[in-house]
Amino acid sequence: MDRLFTEIAMHQALGRVLDHLGQPRFWRFLVLLLNEMVPFDNALATAIGADGVSAVPVVLDEYDAGGSDTPSPVPLYLNGLYLLDPFLQAAHDGLADGCYRLEEVAPDLFRQSEYFLSYFRDAVGEDEIQVLVRPQPDVLLSLSLGAARRFDAEPLGKLTAALPWVIAAIRQHWRLAGDTARIAPGAADLGARVEAALARFGAGLLTEREMGIARMVLRGNSSKAIAERLAISPETVKVHRRHLYTKLGVSTQPELFSRFIEALGDDDSP
Repeated sequence: MDRLFTEIAMHQALGRVLDHLGQPRFWRFLVLLLNEMVPFDNALATAIGADGVSAVPVVLDEYDAGGSDTPSPVPLYLNGLYLLDPFLQAAHDGLADGCYRLEEVAPDLFRQSEYFLSYFRDAVGEDEIQVLVRPQPDVLLSLSLGAARRFDAEPLGKLTAALPWVIAAIRQHWRLAGDTARIAPGAADLGARVEAALARFGAGLLTEREMGIARMVLRGNSSKAIAERLAISPETVKVHRRHLYTKLGVSTQPELFSRFIEALGDDDSP
């Protein structure tokens, strides 16, 4: 009997989602429905230019399942930390539309990165799922579901089974809502904005290779992973890391992250 009532509630929630296609409350009703299927602690729906059409993500909805009265972490994310978001980076690199877990897209040392330790763990949690949808070539929609604990296999299976209609509903909502008008033209893509921030605190001291390595270090890549991506030896990566740390006057990744945050604060781009 309990299962029957649960099914009835799910169908009612789905009906609300469909009723609100093209309406401002669509994202909230979708989040509430998904929370019944895959319990999570927070959610964030954003739109961003997939190829640099938008300088920063546009927040479509923010949800805190616990009703916390602590300050929202979203402003800090929008101020530039989204540039280190592994899901957005993977999408920028060509990841197809779909549903992905953090472990599927994050660099190998992501959980040891200062981004994870200083921001992600408190703002999102220990695990994250994102649904990525491109309703048009130059727009990427992201629905982030964060949890204080790792997601279990059963709810993930339910979400995977529901994914075709979830993506279809998001596409249809975007078409009906005309939300493309909310995406203002921007100046540069994700990689270019990160390099601009690195150039600011590097004061012209870093070489192009060193800036690339600094960017990958900030995102949580190990020396081995960086070496494989750049087709150089791990020892060469370590030499570059020592040089860029020396040039910037830092000695640890936390210090590098702090300098990056300071540089983002100096960003005058719209």
